[in-house]
Amino acid sequence: MKNIKLRPEFLLPLIVALTALRPGDGSWLNDEPIMMEMALRYNRTASTIYGFYLPFTPCPFGLEGTRGARYGPLPVWIDQVLLAFSHDLRVILALHALLFISITVMAVYWLTRTLRMSPWFAIVTLLSPWLWLFSRSLWDSTWCIPIAAVLFAAYAAFLANPSAPLLCLTLFCLILIPLVHLMAIAMVLPVGIHLLIFHRRRLWQWKWSALAIIAACAYLFFPYLIFFFTHTRPEVAPRHSPLLGWLFPLLGGHYLTLGVAGTMPGDGWQDYAPIFLRQFLFPAAQWIARLALIAVWLGMALAIPRAWKALRRPADASPLHSLCLIALAVWICQTVLDGIERIYFSPNYYAATWIVYVFFAWTAVDWLLRPSAGINLAIRWSLAVYAASLLLGIVIIAATIARNAGTVGPYYGATLANQIQAVEKIERFSDRSGFDVQFPLWRLQPLAFQVLMELNPPSAGPRPLANLVVKYRHAYPGDARIEVQALPLPVPPRG
Repeated sequence: MKNIKLRPEFLLPLIVALTALRPGDGSWLNDEPIMMEMALRYNRTASTIYGFYLPFTPCPFGLEGTRGARYGPLPVWIDQVLLAFSHDLRVILALHALLFISITVMAVYWLTRTLRMSPWFAIVTLLSPWLWLFSRSLWDSTWCIPIAAVLFAAYAAFLANPSAPLLCLTLFCLILIPLVHLMAIAMVLPVGIHLLIFHRRRLWQWKWSALAIIAACAYLFFPYLIFFFTHTRPEVAPRHSPLLGWLFPLLGGHYLTLGVAGTMPGDGWQDYAPIFLRQFLFPAAQWIARLALIAVWLGMALAIPRAWKALRRPADASPLHSLCLIALAVWICQTVLDGIERIYFSPNYYAATWIVYVFFAWTAVDWLLRPSAGINLAIRWSLAVYAASLLLGIVIIAATIARNAGTVGPYYGATLANQIQAVEKIERFSDRSGFDVQFPLWRLQPLAFQVLMELNPPSAGPRPLANLVVKYRHAYPGDARIEVQALPLPVPPRG
């Protein structure tokens, strides 16, 4: 027993399993009900969109962004498939979390093996509270996270050992990720250009496999492409600061922290959290976790001479040097995109490029861990303290959200399970009952309520009449649980 060592590979399945715990504590607001309504509607609609009969219609487009562009349909397609397994959103969210985090775990671990870095880097990365939060969200842009991880890992493996399957997987991800969100162009352009310039012979060698992937994707997504080019009218937010947009990509290590620039995962949970959590324990963990930003900046500095070597002598460039060139190009593309579009402070805008910043941090820590660096032990202890801080942050956020059934504020809102429980109680009463909605989310976003009603139909049989009131319980400060009060109908006066 003394020779048994804890291997990081043993912890990967545990991370996957823990992510899917208590899926009912996930959020249900904003774009999530809109996407689910689209999935329900198109699952009920037969079509011949591909030249043959289908009992359903693959949704031809995704959500409309705040800048006037229609996003790709891939996230809605995933919802359509998940609806085939269950109409219980808690089950769907659990399946979503398992699929999301499993893909991400395999990609991140694969990347460490390709780069011959410690697999403990993968474990620490997967403790990101943002990965935990986004894996438990039915939001469309979050799907960029696992696809970007697979894209970067597949191309790294291709650089290390070129093969047709790895080329096809890289091309497949290059096509898929912008069909989730257009911000992925900052990832697609550098990888695609590097592939075309430095590996065009490989592309020609396996041209038929590459053409098959491109043709299949073009056939599947041609309805969206037609819609996009005929309906998209991009806009720029005139009131946003262009300077902050240009500086925003320097905070790309956001996913490796407990929040920067005034944002933190599950925003709103801290409003009524116990004082020792929100003023002492969590801020301490938050400052420790921000060490990741320094690691990212150091990795970017280390990448410059390596990228220069890859440019000067591409034939002799190692996979690490080529990835440094690509990673810096991704950062430049993100800077130009965010500067022109005046985008900043929302961490979801890193969803397509997050893995590049993880790569920067890994290379910095790996460089510091070299024996010649002289600070090996201190870095190892710092890494352990950093990982503990991330884990502590997740525990605090998860426990507070579970205790309060969400947040009272608009960022996270009442949990999915809480809202489903309210709908299930409403369905016990007749449709002719009085209905007073005092819950702000359902008043501002009635689709959130309507989709839950459709997915949770009433049982057969007579149902009593009542005056129903939906409101916050407010049992204690921060209590976000909503409740349904069934008040008796007024007794009519006797003749």
